[in-house]
Amino acid sequence: MSREVTELDFRKPEFRDAKVEDYEFREDGALARKDRWQTGMWRVASLVGQSRGGFEIDAVVYKVRKLAGNWCTPDPDEDPGLERIDIRLSCGSVLANCERTGPFAYHWRFGNITFTSKDFGADIVEWQESAAPKA
Repeated sequence: MSREVTELDFRKPEFRDAKVEDYEFREDGALARKDRWQTGMWRVASLVGQSRGGFEIDAVVYKVRKLAGNWCTPDPDEDPGLERIDIRLSCGSVLANCERTGPFAYHWRFGNITFTSKDFGADIVEWQESAAPKA
């Protein structure tokens, strides 16, 4: 190479052209960009189609929740208490619109299966409130 070695040649590639004033140490001691939260939020907004012309954080959170669902960890001691829930089984299957038939009992009518507290945390690995039926 025909150029002289500079101090920048000794920097890690990810920090080669970085400005010191744009960085800080995280609590764990790692070096991180000061604007990492803002940058991350723009990335998430872009992924859910909310980045054009700005966005509201609540709108982005709504879209993320819609994509991810509001899955809850099952607890055999805590009844979901909802009229309809979707259940994810350990095999990966999702049983939608299981109807509440009594205290801590949900019935999936398509397979004629009733789930009770003993199934939550065993075969049931997640649950969420079912979407409202469309009129």
